[in-house]
Amino acid sequence: MANQFNLVSCSGLFLALVVLAGCQASNPAKPESYVAHYQDFPPEVKRFQVCHDVDCVNLTPITLDGITWQRLGNNFSVRGESAEDERHQIKSAIALFEEITGPIANTQSDRARNDWGGWSERQLDCIAETINTTTYLMLFEQQGWLKWHRVGFPKHRGLFSLQAPHNTAVIVEKSTGRQYVVDSWFHKNGEQPEIVPVERWSAGYDPDDNN
Repeated sequence: MANQFNLVSCSGLFLALVVLAGCQASNPAKPESYVAHYQDFPPEVKRFQVCHDVDCVNLTPITLDGITWQRLGNNFSVRGESAEDERHQIKSAIALFEEITGPIANTQSDRARNDWGGWSERQLDCIAETINTTTYLMLFEQQGWLKWHRVGFPKHRGLFSLQAPHNTAVIVEKSTGRQYVVDSWFHKNGEQPEIVPVERWSAGYDPDDNN
């Protein structure tokens, strides 16, 4: 599906304006409204889509069998005793999900950040990573695997803060309302994403800087 809101690599101008509007509305924007701009149908356990190129211009439909869902669910088989425990489980589950979908969508060679390497390969930018990670989190939620968190609306940084434009998926701790980013863009396919408080991420968090 060609994305009518084609965004220039990680700039996310349209998305950023949607995020800002959602923050100011009486009812915060939902992640479903975010993925709906890019996907042909809402993600469901029985069938969903993943982005396989820059700006999520094209998608791959995916259906997983019960054994594969069980593999993913094993990450949450022991309920975390705290929200922090569950964030570690989410890290492992997102990495496994990328490992599973990579060969199907031909994104198994996706490199960290915007390391384009060769244009013949399917390299994801932060827009595509954000959509895919948000999709995975929504599916975890549908499966009832998240006890301590719900899926939040993605975040953008850089538009007004003199930083390189960047986007990320978000989870919200139910008991406190505190938001955490789930940022897969920093790492290659199948590696665990960064999960840090959104305030830290918005201030320019980069795992290579240890800031």
